[in-house]
Amino acid sequence: MWRTLRRILFGLAAAAVVGVVARVLMRLVALSVGDGEFTMMGSVFIVLIYVVAMAPLAVVAAFTVRWWRWLFGAAGSVFLLFPAIGVAGEEIGHVGEIEAWRRLWLVAASIGVFATLVAAPLATMWAVDRKQRAIEVTLEPATV
Repeated sequence: MWRTLRRILFGLAAAAVVGVVARVLMRLVALSVGDGEFTMMGSVFIVLIYVVAMAPLAVVAAFTVRWWRWLFGAAGSVFLLFPAIGVAGEEIGHVGEIEAWRRLWLVAASIGVFATLVAAPLATMWAVDRKQRAIEVTLEPATV
């Protein structure tokens, strides 16, 4: 049971790391359009929503290696997609004339935010599977 719990927590930690990366990219989007107001509570909420969205995947992946566990990752990504579209529309929907380098930065950071929607289930699955392999490979003393 503790091994399974560790695998789940390791997967959730990977989802949190992807959430932090997404938040940094969101900050870059906001700075590229000249708006830089971010709160700590908002940052915590973004990371938490990534963890919550990937929690079912981490739990299922800890118990099975069947192909259908990827469906939970896809569902989590779709869940994250709707707020991402809403936030992107709000942040970049009112962009007027900005310099070319800012527009390039805006596009690159926006693509990065949406790439985290794919990275979250991949990182979660990798973390759970990696922890599982690390736990299953144990050395036992030779008996004579």
